[in-house]
Order: sequence, then C-alpha cells, then structure tokens
Amino acid sequence: MILKLTIPKLQRSLNILLRWHWAVFQKEQQVFNALVHIAYRVQGKKMHFKGRKVAIAYTLYFKDKKKRDLSNYGQKMIDDCLIKEGIIDDDNNEVVLEEIVRIRYDKREPRTEVVITDIV
Repeated sequence: MILKLTIPKLQRSLNILLRWHWAVFQKEQQVFNALVHIAYRVQGKKMHFKGRKVAIAYTLYFKDKKKRDLSNYGQKMIDDCLIKEGIIDDDNNEVVLEEIVRIRYDKREPRTEVVITDIV
C-alpha cells in the first residue's frame, strides 16, 4: 500500500526551528496540521497504516538551487501531523523503519511530497 501527499509548503530548517520560541513553533505546527489534513482529504483515499511498519520518503522542492545541509531538513512537524491525522501510529523506530529526505528544485511550485509505503 502506498499513500502520496503533496503539501504546498516546506518545513523550515532545524537551525531555524530550534531558535524559535515554543509558541511560534506551535503556530507553525498548526499550519502544517491543517495542510496535511487538506492534502489527505484531497487525495481521496481514506488510507491509514495502523498497526503497520512504514517507510516515509520526503521530497522537498525548493524554489532555488541553493546548497542545503540535508540533515537540517528532518520532517518532524509532518511526522507529528501524520500521527494526529491517524495515518500512522507513531513516528518511533518500531513503526517508521526508514525515512528518506530528498532535496529537489521547482521554481514555480515549492512543496513537500510525502510518500508512505507499508513494509511487510
């Protein structure tokens, strides 16, 4: 089973997020909660991976070709949204066995694409 979500926003780098006040971070988390909720509903399938082990691939499309430190783009906010939406049980290492982050370029449509695959 495979679920693909397209979120029209990019999570900030960890360097930025770690400097934010907790209240600002929480507001940004609420924005991502809403965006993931909408993306899940728009794709039309009521899929969830309850009780399953998964791999999650994130492809981040930036509007510029600036060099970025890949390790600064862990997708914690979106992982939490997937749990809140009921798509996955948890984001711990017993549920999410693999997480991949790719950085790509799309000048016209910066976004985050999330592909969740169950692992048998």
